[in-house]
Amino acid sequence: MSLVPAVSSGWSAGFANLLGKELGAWWATRRWVIHLLLWLGAIAGFILMGTLAQYRTSTNPAGDIEELIEMFFHLGGFFGLIGAVLVTQGAVVGERESGTAAWVLTKPTTRSAFILSKFAAIAPTFLLLSLVLPAVATMVILTVFWGSAPPLAHFAEAVGILAVHQTFYIALTLMLGTLFHSRVPVGGVALGFWISGFILPNVKFFASLTPYLPWPLTDAAARIALWQSLRYQVWVPVVSTAVLIVVFLAVALWAFEREEL
Repeated sequence: MSLVPAVSSGWSAGFANLLGKELGAWWATRRWVIHLLLWLGAIAGFILMGTLAQYRTSTNPAGDIEELIEMFFHLGGFFGLIGAVLVTQGAVVGERESGTAAWVLTKPTTRSAFILSKFAAIAPTFLLLSLVLPAVATMVILTVFWGSAPPLAHFAEAVGILAVHQTFYIALTLMLGTLFHSRVPVGGVALGFWISGFILPNVKFFASLTPYLPWPLTDAAARIALWQSLRYQVWVPVVSTAVLIVVFLAVALWAFEREEL
């Protein structure tokens, strides 16, 4: 999708134009189809296989349904964050390497619009394809085969929590793309942060910080969907993670404004 003349001013100059370009890269090509099939297969496909393996001989349908729901949120949390990093790690770095970023910024666009248009296109598109539609497919599978599914309100709340988790990694990776000039450190640092979530909570100092970081969100989402008790108020990691998303975007804007292209 090519850029077209647009009248705007201030920090958001060119945002609508750039957003249209970014969305076109997803929806005007086969990219969205590939991602949709990939995420349906990687997440809902596992739920379907687990269902086919269990439902005919199940002696505890309620327990099996709970296991499948937990599987959805843990698979969604794992595959989703990996996908979020892979999709976002080249958003800035790739355009910087190709010279596209420098060319676009010779037009009546701002650097803020450049960064924010990428986030505004990637986040909702990726969440729709990798989380929302697989969640719908999972609910359909549970209803058709088991005749039962978690309450829609609880399940939707849990999906929303997982969406905050995935958005955190999109914002983190986008910020890293403005700080590093190679995909390797961008992806490495983002995935390293996720891996540290399995180690640092066992360290006394970080254990007290864990409820304020996104690490507990995947488990919290599964528990919310099943209406199980949590060790802490779920709004604490959700709100603090949302704040971190804003901080990452602010740092990305600050860093990109000062970069020489």
